Formats: sequence, C-alpha cells, structure tokens
Amino acid sequence: MDYTQHNEEVRQVWQAYHAGHPTRVPMKLVTEMRWYLLDPQLNREGITWQAYLNNPELMFEMCLKHAYAVRHRIPYQDVFLGIPEEGWSVAPFFANIIDEAWFGCEIIYPEGQAATTLPRFTGKHKYEVLARGIPGPFDGFMGTIREYYELFNHLAIGREFYGKPVRIGLPQPLSFDGLLTVATGLRGPELFEDMLADEDYYHALMDLVTEASIGLVKAWRALCGVDLRPARGGMADDAIQFISTALYREKVLPYHRRFVSALYGEGPLSMHLCGNVQRHLPTIVRELNVRAFDTGFPINFNTLREQVGEDVEIQGGVRVPDLLSCSPEQIYAITKGILASGIKRGGKFIMAEANDLAPCVPLANLEAMYQATREFGVYEV
Repeated sequence: MDYTQHNEEVRQVWQAYHAGHPTRVPMKLVTEMRWYLLDPQLNREGITWQAYLNNPELMFEMCLKHAYAVRHRIPYQDVFLGIPEEGWSVAPFFANIIDEAWFGCEIIYPEGQAATTLPRFTGKHKYEVLARGIPGPFDGFMGTIREYYELFNHLAIGREFYGKPVRIGLPQPLSFDGLLTVATGLRGPELFEDMLADEDYYHALMDLVTEASIGLVKAWRALCGVDLRPARGGMADDAIQFISTALYREKVLPYHRRFVSALYGEGPLSMHLCGNVQRHLPTIVRELNVRAFDTGFPINFNTLREQVGEDVEIQGGVRVPDLLSCSPEQIYAITKGILASGIKRGGKFIMAEANDLAPCVPLANLEAMYQATREFGVYEV
C-alpha cells in the first residue's frame, strides 16, 4: 500500500474538517489493547491479559507491537499509517479497571475478555468505602501505575522500534472513568437502590468519589507537568444509561458540574458515552458545555442531529456486534443509512465503530464501512 498517498489524503480530509469546511466525513476506529491481545492473528505469542497487566516490561513490548499493528493492520480509515516519522508514542494501558482497583476492588481475568473488577462494597460492606476515605493519588493501584509509568520512561531511553525513537505518552489517571460509573463499580447495582432508598448514603458515596477523582486528576497533572486546569478536556460516565434524565439532572448532574468546574476552564468539553444515553445528550450539551460526543449504541441517527444541534460533534456509527456478524454488503448498507440520516448536517460527524473495535472483526467489513463512508459521506461544495 502507498502510505504516502494515503497519509496525504488523510491530512487533507482532517485539515478541511477542522477548518469547518469538510470535504467528506472522516472515519477512524478505536483499536485499544483488547483488539490486539484477544485476536490470535495479531497476538501470535498468546500473551494473556493477566500476564500483560502484571509485567511492566512485557506491557511495554506489547504496547509497541500494538502501536505497530494499529498503523499497519487496518488501512480502511482516515488515520496516518506506516512507520511514524516522528517516532512511536506509547503509555502504560490498563483498560477500565484503574479507578475501581484504586478503591480496593479485586481485579479478575475472565476468559476471552479484558480484565475487569468486582464490586467490593456490597451488602453489609457498603459503609466500608466511606470509612476507608479517599485514597492517596499515588496509593494502591495508582502506585502501581506510577511505577509502570516511570519504568516505561526508563525503558524508552535510547530505544528504537523499526528505526524510530520511542517516547512515552501521558498516563491514564489524567482522566477518570466517570463518577456514577465508578460508584457503580464499587457498589454494583445496589447503588441504584441507594439512589432512591438511602439517599444520604448515595450522596456520601458520590461526594467521596467526586472529591477523590478531582484530587487524583490534579495530582497526576502536577506529576506530569501539564496544565492543572486546562480550558478544554474530556470526561465519561457510561452508567448514566441506567437512569432517567430526571434522575440524572437531580442525582448526578450536580456532581458532574463540580467535577468540570474543578478541573476545566471555560470549555467546550468532549464526552465519551456508551450505551443507551441519547436522551441525556441535550441536557449535557446545555448544562456542561459539551460540544463533542463519542457514542456507542443504540443511537438513532435520524433524530440525534435535531436533538443536539449542528454545532455538536458526533463520533459514532456501525455497532460493533454488526461489524462482527454481518456481511460486507450489510455493513455497506448500514453505513449508507447512517450517512443518509441527517447526522452529516453541520459538518461535525466522524464515522467510527460503536464503540471500541472488537477483536477479530473481518477486515472486509471495515473495508465496506470505509468504502460507503467515502462514497456517501461527501459534502456538497
């Protein structure tokens, strides 16, 4: 493949998009470590998630191999491909376990899946999380992440990979997985009973998680030498999919406001939200000045643009289960339908998988998705 020609087209597509005069809808795929480790065609050594997570030297090497695969395995997207001229950027990656593990939840390794955690503070143990208080920003599992981060920086000194230098990117604790999401990870579904039947406890826990998250992010920003309160940034909170918008406004939004006010300036912000969250998006746009969403599914693209307005960026697209199980012809038709829905209006739509590309998705399906995006994502001049 001619990476030079591809990369020049990608540069032009994104330059036009960011200038507010897109020529066509760009497409990009989220290909995190799960995509690499759980695909035997990529992870030919059979490295398990448990081995990867518990050996920092192994994690460093797998992050480099993952970075190579991202730039060579899937040419059907608008990202720069081939060996990066400026060198490689990697960072310790633990997936969505770090915040719950920081609070003391057990990490488990389900067969054929990424690592996850078990709720620790269920049943009669619910008050233990309050008694333990806010953990230090470099205590417990965060201490482990700091050790990995420092070792990565050491391993990168003088290291070349495919003839290019390696630099270490920013670590995960500069963000947080979501206030309600982490509280749910600590309590399990009992949290939603607390929300209605034990409000004092619910608010005590949410207050603890909110203050802990703010202190954590501030401490890691200081460690990494980045802006302590940037004007813009991102957030997430997938667990709001489990509640109504009325409950969101009453029980969660005040904590989101506190989080945003403490960590960011005037904005605008971006937000990752998986699941059935579309009903919440207009509220989040108005109340939190979020102007970009990374969505999962279900999403009704026929109504979403009208709900959020033409000045809000939406990243989303074909459902991951469809990419795994449908034929290329079906993926082509689904992609065409999304692009015909009206979501393109305003020039702020990015076609993507919904959400986080699964291992072993057929390349033919991604090619069909990209082909349809290139054909039906064109804007009238």
